[in-house]
Amino acid sequence: MSTQNYSKLIHTMLPALPDYIQDYYQSQKAIPIADSTLYQYLHFYQEFLNWLINSGVTAASSPQTVPLTVLEHLSLRDAQAFMAYLLERPSKTHHNKRMTRRSVALRLVGIKALYRFLTEESETHTETASYRNHKLQEMLFVDGEDAKFLQWLDQSYAQQLPAKPRRYFEATKVRNLAMIALLFGSGVRVSELVNMNLEDLNMDRHTVQVVRKGNFQDRVNFADWIDPYVQAYLTQRAAIIGYQKPTSPLFVTVVGQKINRIRQNTIEAFFKRYTTDYGRPSTPHKARHTLGTNIYTVTKDVQQVADQLGQTTTSATDLYINLSDKSGKEALREVSETAAKATDRGHEQA
Repeated sequence: MSTQNYSKLIHTMLPALPDYIQDYYQSQKAIPIADSTLYQYLHFYQEFLNWLINSGVTAASSPQTVPLTVLEHLSLRDAQAFMAYLLERPSKTHHNKRMTRRSVALRLVGIKALYRFLTEESETHTETASYRNHKLQEMLFVDGEDAKFLQWLDQSYAQQLPAKPRRYFEATKVRNLAMIALLFGSGVRVSELVNMNLEDLNMDRHTVQVVRKGNFQDRVNFADWIDPYVQAYLTQRAAIIGYQKPTSPLFVTVVGQKINRIRQNTIEAFFKRYTTDYGRPSTPHKARHTLGTNIYTVTKDVQQVADQLGQTTTSATDLYINLSDKSGKEALREVSETAAKATDRGHEQA
């Protein structure tokens, strides 16, 4: 089967799976992993979730609605029951035979990979909410830090680089700044950024058209403070490449006469490198969290956050509520001020 066919099958399957598996898929695309392997893994997860439903482990009515907590609290007995189910299940190609141990092993490898992502890479497990939020806040660029970071990249970063890395940075600087600005200014996913075409960007209306998870179209607003970075790239792009069709990739790499759409892992790599050198190691996905937090801080409107980020429900916006809630620190500050006043009064009475 061709890569294109696997891609179509994946996009048909994804909407029927939970958000946390869709997040896993997006993370693996950034590595990248072959679509054939990802399709196989998604098929395994669908199979696993259906077993959880049919076995009564969860009361969910469909794979898409199986809550993350079911996977978090899966008992050893249930895990062993699933293993027995796989070993006893008939082969799809030979109904009079059982599934081979190799097929069983492949499924377990895929499920372990998902659990590894959920426990080691995602932001939703094994820690208290407060601890997770503190860790995540360290990777965000709120309160204007996103603009300061871009300004630092534009005006100061090259000065600290050795000659060869500096030349490479300068060669790609305008394009990379424009992509980082769009990530911070619109909250699009890095996969959505990669797939943008020239016709998708409307500088007059400050919108960009993207294909969201589930393969649906969305028109996304972006903040006007990022205009200079995006416009500088469009000007440079036109000067280097010349005229291209509106359906041509927006962000490209140019090697000799060859023009290619930029790869997602390229963006992941330089974003991590730049933010680490800035002293705040982060990822493109945290730029999305940054905008969500900034919008909620200003509006206190979870629906507005969901609309901007292309989320079909507001269930995922609790993250931004927690990140923008400074009540804990404010309460401690009041406690400290009260203590200081009490101490001062004690000194005066003495």
